[in-house]
Amino acid sequence: MSEGESSPPRRKRRFLLLAFILLTACVASYLIFWGGLRLWNASLPEDAPRIAMTPDDGWIARLGFTALTYDQIFSRAGGRLVKLEVPDKPGVLEPAEVRKKLAGMEALLLSGGGDVDPELYGGDPDTAELVNRGRDDFELALIREARSMRLPILGICRGAQILNVAFGGGLVDLDDNRELREIHFSARGHPVEIEKGSLLSELMRAGKVENVTSYHRQAVGRLGEGVRAVARSPEGTIEAIEISEIEDEWTIAVQWHPEMTVSDELQFGLVKAFVEEARRRRPARTIEGSR
Repeated sequence: MSEGESSPPRRKRRFLLLAFILLTACVASYLIFWGGLRLWNASLPEDAPRIAMTPDDGWIARLGFTALTYDQIFSRAGGRLVKLEVPDKPGVLEPAEVRKKLAGMEALLLSGGGDVDPELYGGDPDTAELVNRGRDDFELALIREARSMRLPILGICRGAQILNVAFGGGLVDLDDNRELREIHFSARGHPVEIEKGSLLSELMRAGKVENVTSYHRQAVGRLGEGVRAVARSPEGTIEAIEISEIEDEWTIAVQWHPEMTVSDELQFGLVKAFVEEARRRRPARTIEGSR
């Protein structure tokens, strides 16, 4: 067999070998990461704040990416995530049932995911994707009960949207505007301006934050009753909200994804502050519950 005839099989073998090495490296990295993460979670103290997390059912989560990032940043912050499941039972749960699901929890995390059902805020149903009305109803009930229990609440991406809807607010669709779509659904991210005097400014900083990780097709529009916009992108899209209707309330939601930038100390600071607030409030709730 001539050299010319043997080259293609050789190249094919080299390609297959390279592919095998890359695949092995990816699998090894994945196992090392998960193994390290499980050890990290296992090393959390018994009294680590327990944070109820609603299920992320968005397209990124379906790739298995967000489970890693949420767990990583919250473990690093010293909080233990407890994943909730959307009940099979249709309709709104009774308050007592919701309280059972929040029993033993120190905080509530509203994660990202698909779009909120437009029927809940008078929106156009043709603009929504990955709608899960069961999840919507579950989260609305969780928000009501978590606030009555004085639990700190942090919303991320969709979490900001459902929180605004819970207070009678509305959402806007960004898909119809090419410029907005490219700004807010992009790996590049974009800057935000945080309002001075807001709780968010105390936890991160007031003024311009150069870049946040952003993947959303919808955003907070008409503000709900008692909802305050505390951060915006340069073109005016609302990027963070706060609610402070109850004394000493800690309810914040950001439209971006702090969990996707685990090496950014500014974003980590927000998650850490949330975990520490959950820890701070625990003694007061324990005393109240024993009365």
